[in-house]
Amino acid sequence: MKTNPTFQRRDVLRTLSYGAVCAGMCGAGPMRWLLADIYAGEIAVYRMSFDEFPQLKNSYGSVRLNVAGIPSASNQIVVTRMPGNQFYAVSAKCTHRGVAVDPFKKGKGLYCRAHGSQFDVDGRVVRGPARSALKSYDTSYDGSGSVSVAFPNLGYSVATSVIQTGAGDRVALSLKTISGMKYTVMVRDKLGGGDAEAVQFATTPDGPLSASRFTGNGKTATLYLQPVGDAGFIQVVRE
Repeated sequence: MKTNPTFQRRDVLRTLSYGAVCAGMCGAGPMRWLLADIYAGEIAVYRMSFDEFPQLKNSYGSVRLNVAGIPSASNQIVVTRMPGNQFYAVSAKCTHRGVAVDPFKKGKGLYCRAHGSQFDVDGRVVRGPARSALKSYDTSYDGSGSVSVAFPNLGYSVATSVIQTGAGDRVALSLKTISGMKYTVMVRDKLGGGDAEAVQFATTPDGPLSASRFTGNGKTATLYLQPVGDAGFIQVVRE
């Protein structure tokens, strides 16, 4: 399943990244879990209301902000409004040494106070020492009171299986992680709703069920859960 969800400013983007990997018939016997690989949306769309970001109501208005739920390497951005309702969103991290640039100013552009690099509103280098452009993001103006910024390549898939270990039957969840993202495993009694409870997992097939959260490192991680007697839905939550 692929989706392009939209989020309000105050919403954590972790809700992008969940899906059912097991449902029903979770009995005590071996191999009773019904499993399916799952997929989360590939793009997170962050909507910025002009009521909350009044700088963007007028041309040449610009704001620098951190977006919750986006990997730390990409979560600080500058959004600028130009004449003709043109909006630009770029990474706030200067490509010279990673220091945050100031919001856009007419006649000065995006300026890095640390070493004097300057960038145009679309991220192109105007003056060094920076040599490469700031990363840019697609924007979409709704024609009235908000602009949306799209963050690509945030999707992931979870491969599932039931394995027999020395500790009994376990469900193995394998997923490629994003560096800096934090992951939690939840169990719900209903898909998309109902009561949710964080569950502990092991990081080795026979290991203790003692971990409740881990931080991604850009590699594939495999988690091992103990099947429960009640039917339910497992969700991998990313934040």
